Amino acid sequence: MIARALAAVMALAARRPLAVGACVVVLALLGAAAALQLQPSSSTDTFVSRSSPTYQASATYHRHFGDDAVYVLVREPLTQLTLTSDLERVLTLEGCLSGNVPPGGTPRGGPSGPCARLAVGRPAQVVLGPGTFINESVGQIQDEIVRRQQATKAQAARAAAAARKVAKANGWSQARQDAVAKQATELVTNQFYRDVLQLGATYGLTGIPQLNDPSFVAKLVFDSTKPPGTPKARFAYLFPTKDAALIQVRLRPDLTQAQRTAALGLIRQAVAMPDWRLPHGKGTYVVTGGPVVLTDLARSITGSIVVLVLAALLVMALVLAVVFRTALRLLPLGVALAAVAITFGALGLSGASLTMASVAVLPVLIGLGVDYAIQLQSRLQEEERAGPGAGFGAAAGRVAAGGAPTIATASAATAAGFLVLLLSPVPMVRGFGLLLVAGIFIAFACALTLGTAVLAQAARRRARAAAGPEPRGDVG
Repeated sequence: MIARALAAVMALAARRPLAVGACVVVLALLGAAAALQLQPSSSTDTFVSRSSPTYQASATYHRHFGDDAVYVLVREPLTQLTLTSDLERVLTLEGCLSGNVPPGGTPRGGPSGPCARLAVGRPAQVVLGPGTFINESVGQIQDEIVRRQQATKAQAARAAAAARKVAKANGWSQARQDAVAKQATELVTNQFYRDVLQLGATYGLTGIPQLNDPSFVAKLVFDSTKPPGTPKARFAYLFPTKDAALIQVRLRPDLTQAQRTAALGLIRQAVAMPDWRLPHGKGTYVVTGGPVVLTDLARSITGSIVVLVLAALLVMALVLAVVFRTALRLLPLGVALAAVAITFGALGLSGASLTMASVAVLPVLIGLGVDYAIQLQSRLQEEERAGPGAGFGAAAGRVAAGGAPTIATASAATAAGFLVLLLSPVPMVRGFGLLLVAGIFIAFACALTLGTAVLAQAARRRARAAAGPEPRGDVG
C-alpha cells in the first residue's frame, strides 16, 4: 500500500514536473510569508503547563499583585539618595512609571514622551520604590496627626459643653461657665500635646514629618545600631545595600507579549530621561528583572532565526558542493528549505508562537530534509543511468518500488523517536517534538514531489538536447 502511494506521487511528479514543482514552490512561498508573522514568546506557559498547580498558583498571585517585577536599580549611596533632593527626583520617576499625571499638568517629556504614553496605556499595576515608600510614610503620619487633631478638637468641644452644662445647672454665672468650659478644652488639648511629645520623644520627631526632612528620613530608613548609612533590614526589598535602592514595577498580567515588550521599551525610555539625573551622588539607573530578561530573550529568538538559517545554508551548500558529486548537487538544499518554509508556515497559521525550542527545530529539519532529498536523488539518478532507454518515468517507478519505501521507513522511525518528547512535562519540549515530527513528514513529501519534479524536468531537457534540433521542412 505504501509502495503504491509513493509510486503514484512520484509518477505524477515525473509526468507533470512543472505543475507539481510550481505547487510546492507556491506552498513554500506562502509558508514563508506566514512564518514571518510568527511572534516570539518566552512566557511562563512555554516552560510550565497551564494545568499544573504551580502555574495556577502563579497566575493567582499575578492576578492580585501584578506580573513579575521589573526592577529599576538606583545605584547611589543611600545617604545621598534619601537625604537630598535626589529623593524627589526618584519619587517623580516612580510617578512617571505608574502612569500618574498631576491634574491639569503636563507629563514630563511632553505629550508624546514615554511618561505620557505610560499614562495612556497604564501597563503598570503596582509601582513601589524608595520615593513612594518614604512619601507614603510621611503622608500617613501627617494624616494621623490631622485625624488626632480633629478628634481632639471634637473631644474638647464635648468636654467644654459638658462642663458648661454642669456649671449652668449649679447656677454659676456666665463668666464662670465660660472659664470652666475653657479649662475643660485646655485639659483635653494639653493631653493631646503631651501624647504628641511622648511619641516625638519615642521616635525622635521634632516636628511634623516632611519628605525633605533629612532627620525624619534618616530615622525612618537607617539602622542606628549599625554603621552609618546602613538601611534597616526590614526594608531590604527597597534598600538591598547601603549603595543601592530598588524601584519595583509590576506590570498587569493581562498584557500580551507585544504590549509587554512595548511597556518595557517605554520604561527604559522613561528611565533614560534627563529629568531624573541624580546630581548629589552621581547615581545611575539600571533596568533589569525577569520580564526584561525574558523579553530580550524573545527578541533574540527572532534574530537567531536569521543566523541559524544563514549558517545552515552556508554549511549545507559547502558540504553538498564538496561531497555530493552529481548534477543538481544543491537541489537537496532547496528541497529542505521548502520543507522548512511550509512547516513554519503551518506553525504560524495554527496561531502558535515561536519559542526557543521552535528555533532549535530549524537546523535539525534542514539536515533531515537534505538527507532525505540526497537519498532519493541518488537512487533516481542511479536508476536512470541503469536503464537509459526506459526514460525517467520508469526509473521513478523502480525507485518508488524499492528505494523510496526504505527512506519512508527511516523517516517514520526518526519521527517515532521524536514523538517520545510528547511525554515531557515541559510544553516547550512537547512543541519541539511535535513540530519536528510534522517537519519530517513534510520534508519527505517535498523530496518525493519537488525533488522528483526537478529531476524529471532536467531529464526532459537532456533528452531534447540529445535529440538535437527538429529538422526544418524544404521551402519551395
